[in-house]
Amino acid sequence: MILMSFLPSNAKEDIGDLINEHKLNLIVVSERKTKRGDFRVYSNGSKKITLNKDSNKFRFLITLLHEVSHQLVFEAFGNKVSPHGIEWKKIFKEISKPFLLESIFPLSILDAFRVYLKNPKSSTDLDLELSMSLSKFDTSSDYFYIDKLEMGQFFLYKKKDIFKKISKKRKRYVCEKVSNGKLYLFQPNTLVLDYNNEKR
Repeated sequence: MILMSFLPSNAKEDIGDLINEHKLNLIVVSERKTKRGDFRVYSNGSKKITLNKDSNKFRFLITLLHEVSHQLVFEAFGNKVSPHGIEWKKIFKEISKPFLLESIFPLSILDAFRVYLKNPKSSTDLDLELSMSLSKFDTSSDYFYIDKLEMGQFFLYKKKDIFKKISKKRKRYVCEKVSNGKLYLFQPNTLVLDYNNEKR
């Protein structure tokens, strides 16, 4: 199964069991900028989980568990509960427990994932510590977190707007939009492109 090649080696057996137990229909698709994965139910009753191709095996595993939790919530409650409500959080925590091992995750990610699971957000990108820990194991993307830029460096946001990193205000960065001189605040884990590289 192609999906297995995107997973940490020591997670493959348990994921295989999860797939077989719940008869999961999992498909790996090309990268989508707006989401890392999703779960859908079709009019004929069939269910499908799609996951972005991701060279970061640890993020791929967490995304998979996130989406499987959506399917299990749907099968238990239908559309009667919130997508990321207490039912989803409970199931996400439960199915993640067997994977909370140093043989699967590097310690930095494992610690952040454990904290995240105490009250999981709708996306790992909304959890600063976890997203930053995961980013250290990214290998193929041209995008990187604004946190890695030097002050005064230019960057592209959403592939179109040019900004200059100015200063830090508490946890966020103050950046100037070149086209109008206005200042904007960015979270440290905002994904951007190096403007100088994009000009080449």
